Amino acid sequence: MTPRAHTSRLAAALAALLSARAAAAEPPAEAAAPDADPATATPEAAPMMGETPEAAPMLGEEVVVIGQRIGPLDSADVVTSVDILGGEEIQKQSAAEPLELLRRVPAVYVESFNQGIISADVGLRGFNTQGDVAHTKLLIDGIPSNHHVGVPDMKAVFPLEIERIEVVKGTNDPRYGLNNVAGNIHVVTRKTGNERIARLLAGSFWTVEPQVLVASEDGALSQTYFAGYRGSDGYRDHARSDRVAGSARWFYEPSRELRVGLILRGMLIDADAPGYLSAEDARARPTASPAHSSSDGGRQATLHASVHVDHELTEGLSWQLKGYGQAFLRDRWVRFDPDLDQQLRIEDDRQYGAISVLTYRAREPRALDLTVEWGVDYQLQDNRYQRIPTVDRARQGAAFRDEDFDLHAVGSYLQASARPLEPIKLVAALRADRLAGAGSFLEQPEGEAPRTVDRDLNDYGFIWQPKASVMVTPVKGQSVYANYGRSFQIGTGKGAYATQGTPLEPSINDGWEIGYRSSLFPWLKGHVAYWEQRASGEVRDKGDGSGDAENVGETLRRGFDVELTLRPVDFLSVWGAFSRAISEQVEPGPALAANKGKELDHVPSFSAKAGIDVRPTQALLVSLWCYAQGDYHLNKENHTEENGSRKVGDHVVVNASATYDVSESIALGVEVHNLLDRSYDTSIWYKDFGAAGAQHNPGDARSAYVTGTLSF
Repeated sequence: MTPRAHTSRLAAALAALLSARAAAAEPPAEAAAPDADPATATPEAAPMMGETPEAAPMLGEEVVVIGQRIGPLDSADVVTSVDILGGEEIQKQSAAEPLELLRRVPAVYVESFNQGIISADVGLRGFNTQGDVAHTKLLIDGIPSNHHVGVPDMKAVFPLEIERIEVVKGTNDPRYGLNNVAGNIHVVTRKTGNERIARLLAGSFWTVEPQVLVASEDGALSQTYFAGYRGSDGYRDHARSDRVAGSARWFYEPSRELRVGLILRGMLIDADAPGYLSAEDARARPTASPAHSSSDGGRQATLHASVHVDHELTEGLSWQLKGYGQAFLRDRWVRFDPDLDQQLRIEDDRQYGAISVLTYRAREPRALDLTVEWGVDYQLQDNRYQRIPTVDRARQGAAFRDEDFDLHAVGSYLQASARPLEPIKLVAALRADRLAGAGSFLEQPEGEAPRTVDRDLNDYGFIWQPKASVMVTPVKGQSVYANYGRSFQIGTGKGAYATQGTPLEPSINDGWEIGYRSSLFPWLKGHVAYWEQRASGEVRDKGDGSGDAENVGETLRRGFDVELTLRPVDFLSVWGAFSRAISEQVEPGPALAANKGKELDHVPSFSAKAGIDVRPTQALLVSLWCYAQGDYHLNKENHTEENGSRKVGDHVVVNASATYDVSESIALGVEVHNLLDRSYDTSIWYKDFGAAGAQHNPGDARSAYVTGTLSF
């Protein structure tokens, strides 16, 4: 396909998305249902894993700050497991889906679906990657970026424009409420400076990825512009993907006390979906695409605008305000089984919100380093979701699932931290969230005609979440910490509304963690932590195509994390991380009594990453690293007819890369993914309808990419 053809394809995708929205704007139809209803089935700072030139600060390590800090508390102030992936590491990577950049982060596991616009999900703290539980909050420049079902979406950013990615794990971060069950991920993009960078990547599967970033700073005004495109045929047949994104940001800082900014961002993707294969076909013909998926695929547009204000009101008192509006528009055609009809799934998510944070930092030496912060946030979600029968993308009738609903989420927190003694830091916080909303849903009771029914959001009341933590640093470079926190989780989409006889209560997640960090020697840093998280009544999507949620009862997740970075000499860095996660259905209730004591599905038994970075000269960096994950069960019953009680999904993938600075303005690089050419699956799920059995998406075979970067 020529570049002109790729451009035409993206333009056609945008026109089709707008046309579909115009058609979907009509009131929900109450037409007859289709013949077949297809089922679907660190405190002071945190380590930058894999960075080689200099050592990054770690939890409890002393950090020298020039001047006095202003503005709100950030991820590095949370007394828990925090990891920061630096821009240098991110920008040199090739990733078909931006969420895959998180594979280097300790205790994070990524599942790549490779199904067009449904491409990946992340897991934290024993929560799975199937999208049936909303557990991880994603933010881009401080703005939430989760779909209405809770799935994080990073497609609107490219590696070159990312400054860093912060990952906070656990339940004791009070800054966020909705979707912040297991932790949060914050993507921070570049915002200031004078630089012009162009980067071109090309490689296997006819992959091409040009990126251009231009930033300028002139007096009080700073501007940053970015444009990027990625096109690839993909490893498997019928896996072509074209994605284009752009952003612009203007910040005006007339004085040290005031900073005002505007960020605009847009993204468009058009992608085919190769479908899933049986275990036998995945091994024998991993590049194949089943015939019934020949017209599967989708397109998505993301639009975003946000205003940012930072103002130091008086000495020690600062205020931050963010306001935003954004839309995630998705059309997806999918046919999971040759005996079922194809579906068009239309998602129209529109979100509007504001976030206000007032922070006071005591300046007097006798004030015990007191910091008090009060935050308030609000989000309105205006959502429309439809499923329409199609044949080769041609509509065959009215929607058999039609949902039009909104959700109002209001939250507030108060947090205080202090050092009553120099080695001891204490933090206490209280957060409360209140949710409201209403919607109309197309329903068809057995034996009756379809009809539209109005439903209110389940009345969850005020959801109170206390949080507390302590860190002790008896010796510089040696810290121990402990924390406790409560977070909450509700059903997603239709599952959050009163569509059942007994409304589902919010699931209250109580978690705690103890840990130790060491950076006593400049050449050795480590982190060890043990954690637990117990849910009072976990809510998850039923997975039967209805959109309804179910309560799987009380659950328990627990595990430990180990991280180590060794730099015996200046030119060599060896790093590694291992995380063990154990999940259990503690009390699933009478209806699911047989599941008591069994594991939750799709939770890898472990996640591991390790790497070696060598810089033989100042201009050359050579890296070898791998990621691995353990096996998991395919369903909550821990048993399928095909596999019995056997777990699946474990794999190890080794990658290699090298970068060479030809001059101050030119750099060349090469990457090899899956260096050992191992056969493995990036995604497996169990289909219990049609031709039942495990469905596999084979991972890419060995692939290579070359890059050229020009700074001008």
